[in-house]
Amino acid sequence: DRITFMDNSQIQMQTKGIERDTLYNVLIQAETDIRRLIEEYTATSPYELNQNKKQVEKVIRGLAKRKIKYGYQYCPCRMISEDKEIDDKIICPCEFHIEEIRRDGTCCCDLFVSTNH
Repeated sequence: DRITFMDNSQIQMQTKGIERDTLYNVLIQAETDIRRLIEEYTATSPYELNQNKKQVEKVIRGLAKRKIKYGYQYCPCRMISEDKEIDDKIICPCEFHIEEIRRDGTCCCDLFVSTNH
C-alpha cells in the first residue's frame, strides 16, 4: 500500500480501502500537529516564524506529507538518505537551522527566521 502526493496538493491514492476523506483528514491532522510543534518551538526559542504565511503553509504541508510517508517530519528542503542516523539530523527543527539562521537570518526552508530578519 502506498500513498503519493501530487504537486497540486490533491491526494492520489494507490491503495485500496482508504477513503479520500479519511486520507484528507490524516493530512489535515498532521498539519495541525506540526503547526502546534513549530509554534511551541518558536515560543521557547530565539527564532520566529517567517512572516510570509504562504511560505510557512507550504513548508508545513511538506512536513506533514513527509510525516505521513516516513513517520517523521523531515525537512522538505532536504534529501532523505534512508540512513536513520543521517536523516535524524533533518527532523524539523533540523540540526542545521541554528547555523543557517545565524549566518543567513533564515533557515534553509524559510520557516524559522531571526528576530531581526
